[in-house]
Amino acid sequence: MVILVVWFFLRQFSGSLIIALTLPFSLLIAFIYLFLSGKTINTISLSSLAIACGMVVDNAIVIVDNVHRHLERGQKPQEAAVFGASEMFLAIAASTLTTVVVFLPMLLVTGVVGIMFGELAIIVTVTLVASLFTAVTFSPMLCSKLFRANPHPSVSEAKNQPKSRIKKLYDISERWFKSWEDFYARSLAWCLGHKKIVIFGFLGAFIFSLFLVPFIGNEFIPEEDTGDIRATVNLALGTRLEETDKVAKRIEDIFQKYVPEARLIFARPGTTPGAGRAMGAGSSGEHIVAAGAKLVPKQGRKRSVFEIGQVAREQIGRIPGVLKVDITTGNPLGRIITGMGGKSIQLEIIGHSFEETNTLAQKIKGIMEDIPGAVDVSISREINRPELRIAVDREKAASLGLNMDTIASSIKTFIEGSTASKYREKGETYDIYVRLEEASRSKIEDVENLALVSPLTQKQVRLSNFARVYEVSGPVEIERQNRERVVRVECNVFKRSAGKVREDIRKELQKIVLPQEVMLNFGGEAEEQAKAFKDLTLLLLLGITLVYMVMAAQFESLLDPFIVMFAVPFTFTGVFLVFLLTGATLSIITFLGIIMLMGIVVNNAIVLISYINILRARGLSMLEAVTTGGKDRLRPVLMTTITTLAALLPLAVSRGEGSEIWQPLGITMIGGLTVSTLITMLFVPTLYAVMETRLKKNNGSKIK
Repeated sequence: MVILVVWFFLRQFSGSLIIALTLPFSLLIAFIYLFLSGKTINTISLSSLAIACGMVVDNAIVIVDNVHRHLERGQKPQEAAVFGASEMFLAIAASTLTTVVVFLPMLLVTGVVGIMFGELAIIVTVTLVASLFTAVTFSPMLCSKLFRANPHPSVSEAKNQPKSRIKKLYDISERWFKSWEDFYARSLAWCLGHKKIVIFGFLGAFIFSLFLVPFIGNEFIPEEDTGDIRATVNLALGTRLEETDKVAKRIEDIFQKYVPEARLIFARPGTTPGAGRAMGAGSSGEHIVAAGAKLVPKQGRKRSVFEIGQVAREQIGRIPGVLKVDITTGNPLGRIITGMGGKSIQLEIIGHSFEETNTLAQKIKGIMEDIPGAVDVSISREINRPELRIAVDREKAASLGLNMDTIASSIKTFIEGSTASKYREKGETYDIYVRLEEASRSKIEDVENLALVSPLTQKQVRLSNFARVYEVSGPVEIERQNRERVVRVECNVFKRSAGKVREDIRKELQKIVLPQEVMLNFGGEAEEQAKAFKDLTLLLLLGITLVYMVMAAQFESLLDPFIVMFAVPFTFTGVFLVFLLTGATLSIITFLGIIMLMGIVVNNAIVLISYINILRARGLSMLEAVTTGGKDRLRPVLMTTITTLAALLPLAVSRGEGSEIWQPLGITMIGGLTVSTLITMLFVPTLYAVMETRLKKNNGSKIK
């Protein structure tokens, strides 16, 4: 697509070939870096090269276009190559450096952002530096060899020979381009004649776009459609395994009936310790069913895994006896890699009292269930598990010579068992494990009649003589965070972003009066998202600062870079609009796209303003310099922009496996770059004319 765009604008095989050769040479250098650094070809490295494809030809486009213009003015190919390349060298070096300085700080970021984007940053940087080197050495050399003194023989020979189809196409397209250039020049002239309307009009459009922000969702990272559905179904505690197995068979029937896209189906009644946590259940036992399905690839089904998961959630929830259904549709490795177990939204209730935290958890669970988009609402602490509690009368126990350690270890041996000795046979050692048989420890009376040996009298003493045994309900496990007891109220999201659901939950929580010494905190994915967004915001500010510094060095002025930086705000306008149109959310992926745009959107303005400065230095008036510069630079600006968009288009429209991760990046960059280019091509030259004219009047001399 990049090569086709170049050919469409140049309509010359030789010029298109010169620019097209920049691609393989630049990408080869990137692969050489991967080889030398020991890195691999993976999703991130390939996505990096896909992003870079549209940018590596930008420098060559500017060089070849300028050489082409020198040829049209009658210069010889070698002279045109030398003067054309040297004239634009500083401009393309600055534009490349502005893009590179945005990526380099990513190498210093730690955590999830550093892991995911560090490799992307270095690969794009290496590729862009390689493209600059190729554009200022390889491209001019090819121009001097492949270009002819008369670049358009079809025009000069038209009178002497009949036109071929290619020549006719060239003539038609040349009229198009000339008309575009004339229209753009007239538009610039109108803008310079109506400066206030243009400046305040575009600034008003930017301010209006800021009001769109509340309608844009946010999340940590988009969830992939990998075709995996996992269900954890909880029945009443104490349910026999035979009954759980019947429910498991009904779940299998539901998957077979309502999920025709399923390629594989499984249902396992009763989960072993550890398996429940891995499946996201948070508990284990005979009352739990772990089920799931592997769907056919995305291309072979009409429904997404999220829609199918919602259908399964509704149908399984209707089975009699089912207390809780948790459906997970994303990649199970996603949250493990980021160190986050559990569900998309986790609200942590931190407090010591079981009664207060359990009551508050139930209240918050009811609030979450009423929030649109919140599904699979659950509480991490199960409070209905029956257990036997032994209350020891310490004075009676002490009078019998029994301490708490002796009592606890003896009861543990009776009920759970302990290693009494070792058995050795043929070099192998086996533990001899002893405990009471099942019939002697199955009832409360059995526990009360347990006999412990008194160290004082060396006689057996029944447990009921110094302790009371009673049945209560208690938590399966007690989770702690920073040495404090914590219970989590969790939920997944469906058809809404996690950020918007969290905002609604926060609003409702403000109406609740918290007990003393109880704290609420969003953990898990929300915590990681806050850290990542903080790092990326610092990266954004650092990138903007570095871009300005690079331009200040290139222009040897503080004013011109300041004018060029006005291309940046309109990037956000484009991003906000495309988010609303496509339903994309602000995540670490799209945030990365915004940061990358900071270095890309200023490139066109740099090339335009630097060329206007050259024309003014040659003695042209402000109006002539702006209109002529805009007219001459329109084609390379359109080419560099459209080639970048063409390279990102496959990323933005991809529908394959894993496309949910990188597709928003392409959408973000296309929206931001398109709107920013369209606006800044008129706004930046107008602002340049205003600032330069005002300073010239104030200082009484021309500012170069």
